[in-house]
Amino acid sequence: MAKFLIKDSDGKPSVTMTAFVAGFIVVNAKLLLSGVTVAGITVTAFTGGEYAAALSALGAVYVMRRNFGNTSSNKDTSSGKES
Repeated sequence: MAKFLIKDSDGKPSVTMTAFVAGFIVVNAKLLLSGVTVAGITVTAFTGGEYAAALSALGAVYVMRRNFGNTSSNKDTSSGKES
């Protein structure tokens, strides 16, 4: 599964970054296809406010996970070093 994950700025495979990029692609596809009818299926309208809300939520999840997700993992409390 790790080969499908996008690497973060540390060069490690990141589920959070992969989810953010996938969400970004889906939200942009929805925006580009809003109001279009293909084979009898109409994609509902997607406003700028909905777009901003969706991207803000994606960004917030990524930032919160990136900054606060690993606060206690892999730390040796006796020496203060990471293992």
